[in-house]
Parts: sequence; structure tokens; C-alpha cells
Amino acid sequence: MTDASLPAGRFSEGEFRVGHVFSRAWSVFSGNILTFMVVTGIASLPPLLIPKPVPGAPVAPYGNLGMTFLAFFLMIVLGTLSQAIVLYGAFQDMRGRPVSLADCFRVGLHRFFPIIGLAIAMGVGVMLASIFLIFPGFILYMMWFVATPVCVVEQLGPFRSLGRSRELTKGHRWKIFGLSLLILVPALIVGTIIVAVMAFLLGTGSLLGLPGAFASPLGQLVNLIWSAAWGAFYAVLIVVTYHDLRVAKEGIDTDQIAAVFE
Repeated sequence: MTDASLPAGRFSEGEFRVGHVFSRAWSVFSGNILTFMVVTGIASLPPLLIPKPVPGAPVAPYGNLGMTFLAFFLMIVLGTLSQAIVLYGAFQDMRGRPVSLADCFRVGLHRFFPIIGLAIAMGVGVMLASIFLIFPGFILYMMWFVATPVCVVEQLGPFRSLGRSRELTKGHRWKIFGLSLLILVPALIVGTIIVAVMAFLLGTGSLLGLPGAFASPLGQLVNLIWSAAWGAFYAVLIVVTYHDLRVAKEGIDTDQIAAVFE
């Protein structure tokens, strides 16, 4: 059976188009922006646990180390889990079906422990590779780009998911690299604009005063909204990348990939 949103014959084996991935990801994201931002907004909360410096107060370099590590760990775990939750909604949209937030959470949480193991394995692997040089860590990230969708859809364990992602991305990693630049560069530009606007609205006088500005309630709210929007689109992009890689390499359609959810 061929999904109505994916016309038969549109793809052929070995075909993977960056432009199609980006345009389809934007279509799925824009059609479910509030639903997905609720999920990624929750995943963006851990940085708020880190105590903000008080102007004029003495600085204790290691005073908040425990809370910082906790926030960092939760960022990795919740970030990966949010991708798994958004994944189901993205597939439902691509199949022309309604997106239910409750169903998204149910499917994502069903694979909770494998996802947590995957997040830790990826984080440790990329970090260790980056200790020596940034480039090896970046290569690993491109190889493991679709590991989370693999873990959820194909129901594999953490290490098998990494291997399967390596297999799917083989031959297309430069395209994935280009896709990453296509979204990272505009994100940096938008982020810079947000910083400049925050500096103006909060009267910091210069960009150097922004740490204190973002510690304000308004600054935290703006940062949370931007993080939620960016995280939601990025999660959808990873899902569509996984979908199109499987279509291109295996010649299957959307319903066949998503049959595991039935």
C-alpha cells in the first residue's frame, strides 16, 4: 500500500534528496508546530535548573557543579526522548492521519529505556572522539544521525541502533552534512537576531550584558520558546531523513515503515 502523501514512483532506490527532506520536514513541522513544541519545550527546561549568577555576589566556581551535571544529563535524555515522541507524530502526519499528543507520548515512552541507553552511548561516543579531534566526533554524529528513529521504529537496542544508522547513512553522509549546514546557518543567524533584540529590549547596553538579561523571566521565556521551536523542527528533520533514507535504500513506502505502530 502506498501512502497518499507519498505518490508511487516518486522515489527510486538509491535516491536521497536534501531539498525534499528539508521541504517535507518544514511541512510536517509547520502543520503541527504547537503539538511538537510542547514536547520539545519540556525537553528545553533542564537549563533552568542551573542557578543564575547574581550581580555583585561572589562567584563559587564549583558551587553549582552538581546541578550543572544534572541539567546536562537531563538535556541529553529529554532531548533524545523528545525526538522519539515527535517521531510518531511526524509519521502520522506523513501518512495523512491526525496527530495526537497523548499517542505521541505513549509511543515514545514505550521505548524509554532503550532510548536512554542510546542517548548515553551516543553522548559518550561523540564526546570521547571529540577529545582527540573535533572532526572524528563530527563524523560519528553524521553516522549516527538517524539512530533514534531506528531505535523506535525498528525496535533495536542502543548499539544495534548505532550500527543500523551507520548502515543507512553510508553513501549519503556528505548530503546529511549539507543538510545540517542548511539548518544550522539560518539558526545561528536567527539566534544572533534574538540576542540583539534582547539586548535592546532589556537595556543591557551591549551584548556583553546578555547573561544577566537572559536570567530575567522575559529572557528565559524567549530562550525557551526559541529552543522549543528549534528542537521541534530538528526532531522532525531527523525523522524525515530516516524515512527518506529507507525509501531510497530499500524501496519501501511510508505505511510499510510505520507498520510497527499498528
